[in-house]
Amino acid sequence: MRVLTYNIHGWRDAGGQIDVARLARIVEASQADIVALNEVFHPLVPTGETRPALDLLADALGMTAAFGAALTPQFAFAPLASYGNALLTRYPLLAHAGHHLTPIDGHEQRGLLEARVLLPDGRMPFSVYVTHLDHLSEAVRLKQLSAMAQWTVRDRERPHLLMGDFNALSPSDFAANPAALDALRAGAEFGRLAGQGMEVVPRLLRRGYVDAQAASAAPTFPAVNPIVRIDYIWVSAPLAPALRWCRRWITEDTAVASDHLPVLAEIEL
Repeated sequence: MRVLTYNIHGWRDAGGQIDVARLARIVEASQADIVALNEVFHPLVPTGETRPALDLLADALGMTAAFGAALTPQFAFAPLASYGNALLTRYPLLAHAGHHLTPIDGHEQRGLLEARVLLPDGRMPFSVYVTHLDHLSEAVRLKQLSAMAQWTVRDRERPHLLMGDFNALSPSDFAANPAALDALRAGAEFGRLAGQGMEVVPRLLRRGYVDAQAASAAPTFPAVNPIVRIDYIWVSAPLAPALRWCRRWITEDTAVASDHLPVLAEIEL
């Protein structure tokens, strides 16, 4: 089984255009069976189309889509797209639900998409969680992480996945090169990430999750000349022995399709 996580930048590429076909090429080339998507507007209908972009992408890949809204525009005179997380799966989708994380004044509402799929062995439902944490504050991310636990704790003893854009840095990424962290802290663009502490990743590790990409730790943001790794695939402790590899996924399309690079992992079922 291959799983992919990808922040698709609100469907907008480097030129501000929507190119569903390009995103489909990226996912298709990865041979992913389960795909977590962040910054998804739904039901956003691209110009010239009659159906939402998420449905078009799912059909192009022969997959089933689920969406969990985190933020919905208010006081709209016409239906507008909600903003949140999505899941694409080649396996049967049994159920899904979108949850709101703790609302915090001055920060964008974030959410958690919970999904159950039926793997090929058919033995039991397999849980996948998709989230996108706050981009401004580590303290807020920690509160959101605590809120997530009220749902993820139910699968603590079972194999499951937690994927998405965590906007969090891992201390292990800088263990061999502390100067790189100092450089981030001194910079205007990434100082907010590097200067607020790095507690989200250690907390997930203490809860038994395994950082699938820890061995390579290749940066995922920005898509061109990436500097920081903020996109993660976390595997639960019972699933960890089945992890075969995990790496950043790059094709000829990924430099322009979004401002993030996707991350791909293979798990031996």
